[in-house]
Amino acid sequence: SEAKLRESNKTKDKFFSIIAHDLKNPFNSILGFSELLNKNFDKYDIDKQKKFLKYINIGMKNTYKLLENLLLWSRSQKGDISFDPKKTNLHSLSHITSDLLKQLADNKSIILVNNIDDNINVEVDENMFSIIIRNLLSNAIKFTEKGGEITLTSDLLIVEKQEFVKISIIDNGVGIPKENQSKLFELGNNSSTTGTEQETGTGLGLVLCKEFVEKHGGKIWLESEVGKGSTFSFTIPNKQQTININN
Repeated sequence: SEAKLRESNKTKDKFFSIIAHDLKNPFNSILGFSELLNKNFDKYDIDKQKKFLKYINIGMKNTYKLLENLLLWSRSQKGDISFDPKKTNLHSLSHITSDLLKQLADNKSIILVNNIDDNINVEVDENMFSIIIRNLLSNAIKFTEKGGEITLTSDLLIVEKQEFVKISIIDNGVGIPKENQSKLFELGNNSSTTGTEQETGTGLGLVLCKEFVEKHGGKIWLESEVGKGSTFSFTIPNKQQTININN
């Protein structure tokens, strides 16, 4: 009980640290640019006005994504998120999810390719699976240069006589240094890194991905090389089984 209490307090400390630091910083940026624009609007030409509005818009989008992930993670810790797996076509669901990010990819002229087998039907919680794909794709777009490519693939794996579906998100982006890779799925232990277009984030999305993948009874990992890109992969059991979602 004492160990659990210490871990709970440690988790809360990390949570409040993210709120205090990573929500405060983007708001400072948004307030700064909006104040400059408000005070000097008539002095700035159209191009400068658009530039400042672009910074404000990017800041608001990034802050909203962070807030969404914070609320999701908080609900997950309290056990408030329902887990309702049902037979689902992974190609169709991943296609619907990736379409939501198409504009983000188009803004950087990034090609999204969905090579997930359209014959794969697995028991997943559709909401959780969508959140996993959305966060991994957002991350890939963030760290891929203009004109890059991101591909979703699927494979079948046998692990200890059980069949799993492996989903991979492969990008040809900037890659992740070895020393940072082990920290990415740990709350509070991952450093925030700006993307190729100065996109910001805390890595909280990857923490959510890990929790939601493990609730399905799968695992998540990455392979990456600086300058060559990254591959984030996760597994989902390929047959119905009893899963303890509190693990």
